[in-house]
Amino acid sequence: MNGVEDDDGCPEDGRAKLSGKRIEITERVYFDTGKTTIKPESYGLLDEVAQVLAQNPQITLLRVEGHTDDQGADLNNLKLSQGRAEEVRNYLIQRGVSPDRLVAAGFGEGQPVASNKTEDGRATNRRVEFIVLKVQ
Repeated sequence: MNGVEDDDGCPEDGRAKLSGKRIEITERVYFDTGKTTIKPESYGLLDEVAQVLAQNPQITLLRVEGHTDDQGADLNNLKLSQGRAEEVRNYLIQRGVSPDRLVAAGFGEGQPVASNKTEDGRATNRRVEFIVLKVQ
């Protein structure tokens, strides 16, 4: 597994893969409710993100984005999403990714991808995304 969609013979069945200008993940990154603490069940997924970065040194800057649903105060959601993005960034650094390659950004509830009127929609909006900003 190398996390890149191509025909190099390496299997592509991992949970994290480079796809255009982002690293797509097939699972959510889970946190303790209302906190920035990453749940242990997400460590393997984040290890795969770190592996994709290790195998793609041409990615010189990646933005780790944190997003929330619309439950709670706007400012609290913004702080929570920023804190979660920073925690993911720190985790990736602990796994060997250079800090110079990573920036963290929290967007709070400002960029929903689903309706916040249902629990499923809110769960979809509580997410972490990985956006490639610079390639060398």
